[in-house]
Amino acid sequence: MMKLTSAMTLLLAVGTLAVGQEVYRCQFSPEEMAEWQLGDLARVVEVAGVRALEVSIPAGKAGTYFASRPFPIEQYRGKWLNMTCRIRFEDVTQPADSWNGTKFMLTYVKGDGKTSWNHSTGQHGSSDWQQASRFFRVDEGASSGQFQLGLQDCSGKVWFKDVVITLIDMANVYPRLVPEDYRIEYSERVSKDPVRRGMMSPHFGPNTLAKDLPVLASWGANVVRWQMSRNWHKRNDNQDLPEYFRWIDEKIAQAKQGLDRCHELGLRVILDLHVAPGGRNLDGRMNMFDNREYADAFVEVWRRFATAVKGHPALYGYDLINEPQQLGVAFAVDYLSLQHEAAKVVRAIDPQTPIIIESNEWDSATAFSYLSPIPMKDVIYQAHMYFPGEYTHQGVNNRNVGLKYPDPERNWDKEALRRHLQPVRDFQLKHGARILIGEFSAARYAEGAEHYLADCIAIFEEYGWDWTYHAFRESPIWSVEMTGTVDKAVPATADTPRKRVLLEGFKNNQR
Repeated sequence: MMKLTSAMTLLLAVGTLAVGQEVYRCQFSPEEMAEWQLGDLARVVEVAGVRALEVSIPAGKAGTYFASRPFPIEQYRGKWLNMTCRIRFEDVTQPADSWNGTKFMLTYVKGDGKTSWNHSTGQHGSSDWQQASRFFRVDEGASSGQFQLGLQDCSGKVWFKDVVITLIDMANVYPRLVPEDYRIEYSERVSKDPVRRGMMSPHFGPNTLAKDLPVLASWGANVVRWQMSRNWHKRNDNQDLPEYFRWIDEKIAQAKQGLDRCHELGLRVILDLHVAPGGRNLDGRMNMFDNREYADAFVEVWRRFATAVKGHPALYGYDLINEPQQLGVAFAVDYLSLQHEAAKVVRAIDPQTPIIIESNEWDSATAFSYLSPIPMKDVIYQAHMYFPGEYTHQGVNNRNVGLKYPDPERNWDKEALRRHLQPVRDFQLKHGARILIGEFSAARYAEGAEHYLADCIAIFEEYGWDWTYHAFRESPIWSVEMTGTVDKAVPATADTPRKRVLLEGFKNNQR
């Protein structure tokens, strides 16, 4: 049994933990440091009368060094933890990978034997004291927790103080907007609309309208999720609101052309706002959740769109925001309430077209476990399916390659996919929801990608979910018309196995 400091013993003494209760606080007193392993490059120092932990890696000797202590993660299985601290750093060199640098982290072994790495965004350079935080759900099979503070793949100095870990009740962080037994109401127009099966399209430019969309229609797709996107990997962009709205007005003009063309081809269109006013911070969290000016701009975006396109026969739904990310316990407006605000504005202008709501955590299936329906008729709820992420995104951003599906050693099979999607299925059955899988994919060079896609589609079909593959003629990583190695994509001279899976799925469409 792990020995605990008296401070932690006090926090864990009660059998049932209170909502929002601190479960660990460290101010680096001599008593608290009894459980820490410091080694040669870490020490406790006094800064402005306050004790702090210093980790220092000499210049010219870039490496990784952590001060660490065990953490009883087993006691928090299935629960949400929020960890925060104050951090200052000096002359930290830039690491090879963006997630390294300063490291405020809690790791543990998951039930499947893999390591879960939970840390705030790594930083480099120099900075005065600032807040660092990480908000995460503990795996049901978690064990062997380790709390680690230090530097990774760099040199320099970093200081930590006021370390706190808090147990969070998600019902208090993201309040429900309807009663637990709420059933979603659908008009006959929506409830009797056939299942939609299609793909994402990156833009409605001239070439797409003239050449690409006719090809997609010929494959048998009956819906297009049009992603209005730019500068996808940038952070803290889209903050010049006059310029952002000029871009939005261009997208509205393109949407009108795209809707007309899709109507000619028998395709329905989901309008997907892929980038939000204010952009995302370094952790991927959308700045509009912390800034009312950006939040108001988001609502205005949808007022303009609904005014411009309401009543168009090709319009299938308003997909309010792509992959919301809001992990933390303090914000101006939460990810769901803001979507509800925009939905009410849209509904006042267009009373018929479905609203599409996305879940938190990058529209994950996991976040459906605390997603609340909004009190509105004809709302479709969307999830994205990239599980297991190390398989679907292998080779992306220098991730390891060579992974396969199915893989008995990793327990990657159809039933694993089904288990991952269970929160979405539970939400569907509990609330009578119509579900859209807005994105799913696997890299073109991933071994067994066609089997992965086939298993995904089989589950979607079993549950009666709409689906759109990511993506049609966007990136060669995901294109079903490309083949080749990780480093070099080449056009396929015949239908790829992945394309054949999609074509088979499209055969179920009613045109």
